[in-house]
Amino acid sequence: MEDFRKALDESVKTWAKLSEEWEKIESNKSDYLSHGYPFDKDFREILHDLIEWREKVKTNLP
Repeated sequence: MEDFRKALDESVKTWAKLSEEWEKIESNKSDYLSHGYPFDKDFREILHDLIEWREKVKTNLP
């Protein structure tokens, strides 16, 4: 379980970094970024949901 938690932490860090980079280019590359976007939520919402899920995993699992 500890390995899963570590991997989830790394995923959140990676998504946060990706979100930072997204913000830098979103204003002039929004058409390019939205083409083929595979999620039904805004990127920031996905990151927020991932963080919330991580907190639930940390508090609810042994």
